[in-house]
Amino acid sequence: MKIKLLIYSLAAATAWSSCRNNSMELRDISDSTAVVYMPQAVISPAVYSFEISGKADSIVYGACYGGPHSPASDIPVKFSVDASLIDHFNNNNFTSYPMLPEGSYELEQVSAVIPAGRYSTAPLNLVVHVDKLDGVGSYLLPVTIETNMSVNEKLRTAYFLINGHYASNPFPAIDRSKWKVTGFSSEEPTGEGASNGHAIHAFDGDINTFWTTQWKAAKPGPPHYITVDMQESRKIHGISITGRTDKNTGEVKATGNPKNIIVELSADGNTWIYSENFTLANDKVSTVYLAYAHEARFIKLTVNASQGDSYLTNMVEINAF
Repeated sequence: MKIKLLIYSLAAATAWSSCRNNSMELRDISDSTAVVYMPQAVISPAVYSFEISGKADSIVYGACYGGPHSPASDIPVKFSVDASLIDHFNNNNFTSYPMLPEGSYELEQVSAVIPAGRYSTAPLNLVVHVDKLDGVGSYLLPVTIETNMSVNEKLRTAYFLINGHYASNPFPAIDRSKWKVTGFSSEEPTGEGASNGHAIHAFDGDINTFWTTQWKAAKPGPPHYITVDMQESRKIHGISITGRTDKNTGEVKATGNPKNIIVELSADGNTWIYSENFTLANDKVSTVYLAYAHEARFIKLTVNASQGDSYLTNMVEINAF
């Protein structure tokens, strides 16, 4: 888990413990002011990031009672996931988070009780099957409460924002034997020899060849792009790019490898249904995971800036997975 998960967990724990500290020196305040609320709603959204693996993770949820005295009788509380609140959250916060997919979460209980004389339900577990997420982007899950008591409307619903990350790439590379170049900004037709420098060398399986943009007769600057037709529709989870290295030292070249790129996907090569920006380190192999996996036949990579702010760009190998 990331540090931010610990921070949010601590904040949630603090909010949870505050459920039990409502009665200090409040003897003269009417019980009509008492409300029920979700302590997890104090931070909105409550952000959690998990490593995507075969095991399930969990998040604590529950309900609290806030008032001058502990409740005189049990307070039943119902919990539900309200998908209709996704648009409400996105519209209010200028976001576009999708709903956490069905089957990727479970509420331990949909009903609980705040017992008489107590200030909260028992802590419950929201179980998250992170391996069911289709990408490393964030998904939203609104969990809301219903009860016969008054509810603090601002804290009625907890918005859990959940994403996953990979420790290593679990996806096999897509077969490139039928791939075809359908477009590119430029290539170097002569300066790298007859069998090098062309766009086709970006996926020829030979780490000694590469695509490089034109540099001999002209020196066009970015943006540079290459478009590939995979000849069939595949689900794309991410892209890896092998950069150029120095022939003598084997070290990554300081200039020319992609730095700022856009990955676009298309079903027909005309309408691009998905677009995402990435910033790459100057590594031998750079791997990026899409926020949300998509079915596509065409891939377009656009390089808006190269390492060392060079006018040219180059790629030894492009793989999709």
